[in-house]
Parts: sequence; structure tokens; C-alpha cells
Amino acid sequence: MGTRRAILAAAGAEFAAHGFDGARVVRIAEAAGVSHQLITYYFGGKRGLYEALSDQWLEESMRVSRTHTFAEAVRRYVHWAHEDPAWVHTLTREEPGTRPPAEDERAAELFKHVEELRERQARGEFRSDLDVGAVALVFFAASIAPVAIPWIARELSGQDPASPEFIDAYAEQVRRIIAALAEA
Repeated sequence: MGTRRAILAAAGAEFAAHGFDGARVVRIAEAAGVSHQLITYYFGGKRGLYEALSDQWLEESMRVSRTHTFAEAVRRYVHWAHEDPAWVHTLTREEPGTRPPAEDERAAELFKHVEELRERQARGEFRSDLDVGAVALVFFAASIAPVAIPWIARELSGQDPASPEFIDAYAEQVRRIIAALAEA
């Protein structure tokens, strides 16, 4: 694994465990097996590292969104959250009411995503009487639910939300729900 990737992987775990404010560059460097000066060299510091991780996650999300139907993209997001839970934990660790680093840039990307969803809605991927922003929020929450709130997923399903069998079945159900939104 390259140095930059090792740092990003260690940072993902650190931000997931401690959020942005609680994360420490020294712990990230130690976990990556590098000097903390390399974090400054590659990323300019903790904020730059957080932004690089956010960019990486957003790029992957947009790639999946652009290359699949909305229903299939959300099915894949469920799997992605299961396979790489660090981004889910990082998002859910942010303090309510605080702005994460580079929020304005992320907001612009999310706005583009909403515009793409409007185009999908116009093509009939889901009903025209539904609010695109609400649809996006509901299915984003649905895609991360087994990772973000596993105890609730376990209680509601009676299954282990970390098992591959649960993830496959749950992802398919979410896909089918979205597909049903197009039918009505």
C-alpha cells in the first residue's frame, strides 16, 4: 500500500472513531507507520486530510450514482457502507450544529447530485410527485442504517446486520422499494 493510501486508511479509522475535532494527526501517523510530517506534506494537515477523505468518498458516491440507476446505486451504497464503515461513522460522529470542514464545497456537490436526481425523476426512475431532496435523504439514511444504527437493524430484522446475508437481503429490499416508487 502506498504512503498516501496508508495515511488515508488510518485517517478514515481515526475520524470514524473520534470525529474531526477529536481526531489526532499523531495517532493517524502512528497507525499509518509514517512520520506526522508526511501528513502535512501530502495533505497540509488534519483539515486537508479530512477534505481528501471526503473527496474520495464523494467521488466514489458520484461514480456509482452516474453509472447505475438510482435503485441500483442505493443497493450498492448499502454494500459500500458495510464494506467500508469508516465513512459512515465519520459522518455520524459530527457534532450537531457544527459545520464539517469544506462544507460549502460538499454542499455544491450535493446540489449537483440533487440536480441529477431531478433528471432521473424526469426519466421515470421515481414518481414525479415526490420531493427529490427528501427521496435522496431517505435513501441515504436507509443505505447507512445497518452500520449507523446496528442495534435497531438487529431488533427490527431479527438478524445480524453485519452479516453478508443480511446486507444482501436488505440491499435488495431497498432497491425494490425504490423500484416500487417508479411504478405508482
